[in-house]
Amino acid sequence: MTTPPTTAQEHDPTALRHRLVDQLLAAGHVRTATVEAALRRVPRHAFAPDVPVETAYADDIIPTRHTPDGRISSSVSAPWLQAVMLESARLRPGHHVLEVGSGGYNAALIAELVGPTGQVTTVDIDPDVTDRAARFLTATGYDRVRVLTADAEHLPADVVPEGGFDAVIVTVDTWDLPWITMVAEGGRLVAPLRLHQYVWSIGFTKHDGALSSEEPLTVCGFVPMQGAGAWEPNLRTIPGCGIRLAFEDGTPMPVDQLAPAFDMAPSTVRTHVTVGGEEPFDSLTLYLAGALPGFCRLSVDPDHHTGLVSPPPPHWPGAAMVRGRSLARLAHERIGDGENANGAYEFVIHGYGPAGHLAATEMAESVRHWQRNHRAAPCPHITVQPKDATGPTGAHTDGLHVFHKKHTRIKIDWPVVPGEAAPAALADAQDHEPSCPARSQSGRVATVPATADHWEPLWAGGRRYREVTSTEAAMLADHVGPGHGRPALDIGTGEGSLARHLHQLGYRTIGIDFAPSAIAAARNTQRGDGPAWHLMDFVSDDLSALPDAAYAIVTCRLVYRWIDDKAAFLDRVRQVLAPGGTFWVVTELAGRREEDDPYRHLGITPAEAEILTAGWSVVRTADLDVLRCYALRP
Repeated sequence: MTTPPTTAQEHDPTALRHRLVDQLLAAGHVRTATVEAALRRVPRHAFAPDVPVETAYADDIIPTRHTPDGRISSSVSAPWLQAVMLESARLRPGHHVLEVGSGGYNAALIAELVGPTGQVTTVDIDPDVTDRAARFLTATGYDRVRVLTADAEHLPADVVPEGGFDAVIVTVDTWDLPWITMVAEGGRLVAPLRLHQYVWSIGFTKHDGALSSEEPLTVCGFVPMQGAGAWEPNLRTIPGCGIRLAFEDGTPMPVDQLAPAFDMAPSTVRTHVTVGGEEPFDSLTLYLAGALPGFCRLSVDPDHHTGLVSPPPPHWPGAAMVRGRSLARLAHERIGDGENANGAYEFVIHGYGPAGHLAATEMAESVRHWQRNHRAAPCPHITVQPKDATGPTGAHTDGLHVFHKKHTRIKIDWPVVPGEAAPAALADAQDHEPSCPARSQSGRVATVPATADHWEPLWAGGRRYREVTSTEAAMLADHVGPGHGRPALDIGTGEGSLARHLHQLGYRTIGIDFAPSAIAAARNTQRGDGPAWHLMDFVSDDLSALPDAAYAIVTCRLVYRWIDDKAAFLDRVRQVLAPGGTFWVVTELAGRREEDDPYRHLGITPAEAEILTAGWSVVRTADLDVLRCYALRP
């Protein structure tokens, strides 16, 4: 049985310290005997003499310094988080360690772990903080810790040991990782990394000049970085409604045009993806932050909020995205009591503005995609490279999300671990207006999903796409040659631009599309003799409905990117391609647009290109600005 603490024990620092460590062990925050021993040895209360000893040994932060407006600028971190980060750092005797952000207590814990043969350097930009840390370290017998007052982003060269630090532990909220070059090969960097206002403690190992992590992420909070590394939230307020949007990563977007969006009733798209009342869903928000161009964080100004949207929690702004004059926002609704009566909730998307429903549908499909493919994965794979580094972008994943920082480029690969699919969304009778593309199972910008139900309203509303230019037409002619009356099939013909060029080359051409308004547009723009047009879904309809059993040329222009099951699609192409025929594909490549273009990833990934080109005896390519043309032969 557990014996209640006596009155003397309730005030005894040693007893309180051991009780705290026992709690951290029971919670799983402490996993090794070395970290346990350090926590039992270092007197935490000696580094927080201004608070009662009971407060010093509570599992919570202890503020030690504030800004003039009352915000915490320095603190002793919560013990559970210190334990998690120290375990993640994998410190050993003899290690050289840099701590960014001083307080004294954590540096003393590090000193215990690296021993007398190791070296600890703790740095802070605030001289009052370093003076306090140095005094407490000396008073507790840890005067071998080197305390440095400096901007951590610009450390003096002589601070870094030859070969680099064995570990760097960052204890301030950081938007970037400029210390990547200071870490020794094989060393560790543990930091609360900020991505679109979300902060996770992440442990990295350095290999070949890059930091990599395949470990679970820990949601956390720290005081903000000061000095050159201070982050800029890029906070913008929508006029007249008190709604604020933060574009902390990516390209900030204008927001004034969104004001009228809140004059009309929002539309709601249900995702049928649920979450428990105490179940974390931070991996979803991280996924959305990388998957959706125009992603931002939504908050409200309490002094000017007009009640047009329900405010998110003050310390967890909502996930949102901007689409022109429209906006979509992630929310949740209670649908039951759930396990242990903590509540069960469904993620729903609210859309605002003329294309709000379509924007909400796009975000909802990304939520469902996360549910189907990534929710069951223990964690994403994160790689951090210096800004100017080159190298592979990752493999064996269904999409690569990239965050561009001041000093580094952060790549997040989402492993595919199939989970339970959300039930099909209910049909919605609301009218759609043309908007930006949504997402498919490829994990990048795509359609919601590639069906006539999505594309038909766009074509009916007047949406049109890039026509074949004279340069592209010349490339086509060079690769496929004259038709001489041979049959050609154009899949996803749209308004028929490519099909008409095949007809001019002498092919007996049929253009097919599953959107009735696209076929109508193709017929209406035809002058005189030309291709035949046929309403058909090439992915699902019976191929025997085609007028010819085999085609000398099969073309697929600006369509392949949106196909969900690409392997099955290519199998069907091979069924209708004549021996010796050519499969002509025109598609955008991801990453070819300018870095500030929100549709930079509107294209196929290297992995998708491999699927496309595998199994053909002849593969020829030609590039045209952001497009690549493929001539594939069996």
